[in-house]
Amino acid sequence: MYFISGILAIIIVVLAILQSRKVEKIEKEEEEQINFESNENIKLYNTQNDEIEEVNLNYYLLCVVASEIPFKYEYEAIKAQAVVARTYLFNKIVNNLEEQGDVCDDYNHCQAFTQLEKLREIWKNKGFTESEINEGEEKIKKAIVETKNQVIVYNGEIIDALFHASSPQKTEDAKAIWSCEDVPYLKSVDNVEDETYENRTSQTTIPYSVFKNTLIDNGYVEDITNDDFFNISISEYTDSGRVKTIQVGSYKIKAEDLRTLFGIKSTNFSIDIDEDNIVFNVIGYGHGVGMSQVGANTYAKQGKTYDEIIHHYYTGVDIVDGYTVQRRND
Repeated sequence: MYFISGILAIIIVVLAILQSRKVEKIEKEEEEQINFESNENIKLYNTQNDEIEEVNLNYYLLCVVASEIPFKYEYEAIKAQAVVARTYLFNKIVNNLEEQGDVCDDYNHCQAFTQLEKLREIWKNKGFTESEINEGEEKIKKAIVETKNQVIVYNGEIIDALFHASSPQKTEDAKAIWSCEDVPYLKSVDNVEDETYENRTSQTTIPYSVFKNTLIDNGYVEDITNDDFFNISISEYTDSGRVKTIQVGSYKIKAEDLRTLFGIKSTNFSIDIDEDNIVFNVIGYGHGVGMSQVGANTYAKQGKTYDEIIHHYYTGVDIVDGYTVQRRND
């Protein structure tokens, strides 16, 4: 009898310990969730339902970073992306750049934003395990928390923190492709990237009829002949080696406009012509301005820290702590 009572007592103690650890685990998870959440919300314009939603700042950053950069990238590259994403958002807010809300969810206009639940479904469909997905999510959360309230400034003013996927060899000067005023922190810089990146090179084939009609419909040309097609040429390059303009008949067209019109992955291209098509042979992915994500990951693999990565891509900037957003109507 005493033996059985002793065993029961031990079982009760063990169960109590297990229950205590379970409670501690739950409390820790709740505490981590509370610590992750920001005390500020932002106004996100949902382009799908044409509504403005209140979204926690850090949840927004989590969804943006997770949408914009692979969670398998090096941690320091993800931290750099977190600071860049926060800076990009705060620049929108501080300068009141959006007509609706602080920022929108359209990657063509602002930053990519996909709800976390949808992202987890996308990752699962790509073959990632639940464990890998959880680890990736926590990695991004940690990067956001560790860089809390950090933004990039130039001469004390928050910058327009542009970024893109890939620019083998060199990034681009903002002024070179958008004909804007000089942006001293968005200069072309030398770049090193992993040569195994799947979108390092690509090819875009456009039938003549599609090319011609698209240019006419969008007001770039009034009319072009078949001979004009066969004589298409690159008329000007930027200092970084990208195409600046092409010549089609008597018309000169900006390469950046072609990139957005036809989904060409970069303005770093050469042109081939056959009987029916114009073929763009492309290097890199994106507009080429600001931080290259593939480059950031490459530099992180080499031991560079997130602040070193940021200082490499944005000329003459500082990273400041404790930045507080002041809206114009505050």
